Amino acid sequence: MQHLFVLLAVLLPCLADAGELWLTLHGDRLDGKTLHVALHTSAADFPMRDDKALRRTVLAIGDTTELKISDIPAGEYAVAVYADMNGNGKLDSNFIGIPNEPTGASHDAPAHFGPPKFKDAVFSVGDGTTTQTIHIK
Repeated sequence: MQHLFVLLAVLLPCLADAGELWLTLHGDRLDGKTLHVALHTSAADFPMRDDKALRRTVLAIGDTTELKISDIPAGEYAVAVYADMNGNGKLDSNFIGIPNEPTGASHDAPAHFGPPKFKDAVFSVGDGTTTQTIHIK
C-alpha cells in the first residue's frame, strides 16, 4: 500500500501538468491519404528525426483534418507533418533531399533552402488545450 502512495505522489504532479494539443491540418488533394505527424521537443531532431518524436498518423478527410493528442507534458514543442501520397510509409525526396510529397510545420514555419527551423515552429503546451493550424503544401 505504501508503494501505491509513493507512485501516486510521483505521477499526480506529472498528470497535473499534462496538456492537450488539437491540430487542424489543411491541404489540397489529400483526401484518403495518410498524414504522418511528429511532435518534437528538440531543435537537434526537428524535423528529420521522427524516431525521436511522439508520432501519430491520421487519415486525411477532405481538405481539413483534425487530430487530438492528449496527455502531453508541459513544455516547448514543434510539429512536422507530411502526406504520404504513394502509401510507402516514408517521406520521399529527390536526389538533393527536397521532399516530393506535401509537408508542413507548426506556425507554418517556412522551409527556405532546407527544412523549417525549430525556432520558427516552436510553441508551448501547458496544462490546458493548445491549438495549431498547419497548412500542408
